[in-house]
Amino acid sequence: MLSEQQSQEILSRALEAANADESDAALISVDQNISRFANSSLHQNMSEISAGLTLRVIVNGSMGIASTSSFDDDEIARTAELAREAAKHSDPLQNFSGLYHDHEPLPKLPTFDPQTANLSPAGKAHDLKVMFERGREAAVQFAGAYLTSTSSVATANSHGVHRYAELTFSDATVIALRNDNTSGYATRCARRAHEVNILGLGEEATQKATLALGRTEEIEPGAFDVILEPPALAEVFEWMNMIAFTGQAYEDGSSFFVDNLGKRIAGDNITIADDALDPDFLPFPFDLEGLPKRRIPLIERGVVQGPVLDKMWADRLNMKPTANAWHLGSPEHGSAFHIDVAGGDATREELIASTKLGIWVTRFNYVNGLLEPKTALMTGTTRDGTFLIRDGEVVARLPNLRWTQSIVEALGRVEGLTKERRRVSTWFNMFGGNIAPTVKVHSWNFTGKQSS
Repeated sequence: MLSEQQSQEILSRALEAANADESDAALISVDQNISRFANSSLHQNMSEISAGLTLRVIVNGSMGIASTSSFDDDEIARTAELAREAAKHSDPLQNFSGLYHDHEPLPKLPTFDPQTANLSPAGKAHDLKVMFERGREAAVQFAGAYLTSTSSVATANSHGVHRYAELTFSDATVIALRNDNTSGYATRCARRAHEVNILGLGEEATQKATLALGRTEEIEPGAFDVILEPPALAEVFEWMNMIAFTGQAYEDGSSFFVDNLGKRIAGDNITIADDALDPDFLPFPFDLEGLPKRRIPLIERGVVQGPVLDKMWADRLNMKPTANAWHLGSPEHGSAFHIDVAGGDATREELIASTKLGIWVTRFNYVNGLLEPKTALMTGTTRDGTFLIRDGEVVARLPNLRWTQSIVEALGRVEGLTKERRRVSTWFNMFGGNIAPTVKVHSWNFTGKQSS
């Protein structure tokens, strides 16, 4: 992980080499360790140290970008030349008023945990060994991964803006499997490794793998009340981020936000925001253009608020930037990297008890969110713990089921949310993830059993 002094020295050389009307640069360094396990055995421990620099230049109103992982003067000069050449062959930016230059103070947020930074592979292996031993007592074997990382993120521009932050991150996924092919799943991420609680995840996955053993049923396709846990919602919101929340999706008309700003599409119980300031989530103080992060409502008490935007697309659309540039010059032009779904006042047990006939889903798999972006129509399957609820009780395990559902319609049929929420990571996002409650949705469309 690069220090603030090291980072700013590299960024200063990059901005000097840019030789452009305006320029900005972002430098990210990552030191991570991941322990992978299968059959209740730790089979791979991998550590990686990496760093990357992205330089963006504005020349005669056009933008060019280039990246490198080598920071000597000759390579930085070559990167700057590539960025200038790209700008020469790019169209002028529409309505662009320039790079960020307001220098607002950053929010003070807890992003770094020394204990997580110092957690050794041996320390993780010790906890995994305890989890494996407990699993054998329940006749389950575990597979999954346990990651910890430290990172530095720095950005600077030709207007004198300089930002730097250090962050820790921990993420674990545990799958419990039995010889009869039943399985359970649990996952959690956090800035602090102790909050991930790998032993607790093992117990949770085991409970899902052993629930309703010997009681299996199959159902006919149809609409059922459904209880979705946070990992299932995280899969859906990864797609929602791409097809609905970004500046590009809004500008090209594919987002259901278009023509719906200020309109109600869901009940008062639905509030979704991009919130990097929530201390219970995965806090981070700025985006890669240097803008201070703030809470950005996406849907507030059922009413559509607006997309997330980088500075360039905010100018293009005559809207206010939302500090959501996570890649300089990203084609998404803003991404919601801290999707925060507000909770309710129920418990999961209360949601189950209130269900006459329904399906409890641990997580989704093989989701396709491109069927019809304007209604967020998606399809996918359930996995690692799908249960039938009858008269308020879990009565049987179900096979993995296929579903096809408009998420916009589903948001309008949410009947309950838990107070407890869970942080779930996303594969593309080192800054944040999703935090969500367990939700009960009326009339979710299941179309059949997953094909083998």
